[in-house]
Amino acid sequence: MIDVEGRYAEGTIEILTYDDHELGPQDPGGIRLLYTITEYHYTGEMNGTGYHAYLQRIGPAGSGPFKVMARIVGSLGGKKGTFMTEGSGTRGPAGPIDVDWHIVPDTGTGELVGATGTGTVTTTDDGVVRYTLSYSV
Repeated sequence: MIDVEGRYAEGTIEILTYDDHELGPQDPGGIRLLYTITEYHYTGEMNGTGYHAYLQRIGPAGSGPFKVMARIVGSLGGKKGTFMTEGSGTRGPAGPIDVDWHIVPDTGTGELVGATGTGTVTTTDDGVVRYTLSYSV
């Protein structure tokens, strides 16, 4: 996952807040529609706070697909600023476990103006949340 500039970030994510909200009445088939607001702390090459909003469809077994948008406030590769991300993934019974995401073009501020990139988030069996990002600024 290395881009032409060779910039690659990886690290961990700590969940600070996680708040599910049901949308609409209970479904007779057990399917839930949720919006979820979270706050995460990123450490590693990307360091700062992420403010995320998820829209999720959860099946009776407790898992299903989701879409997510976020604003990251902090630093990337030592450069300070903010940028927005979009992604999609799969939620397991204990929460998001796999996400593919990208930096939204033209959303960087400060020293992160022009930031682009794609990445992943995975949750290990022991509950550690890890991110990767191939990027350029």
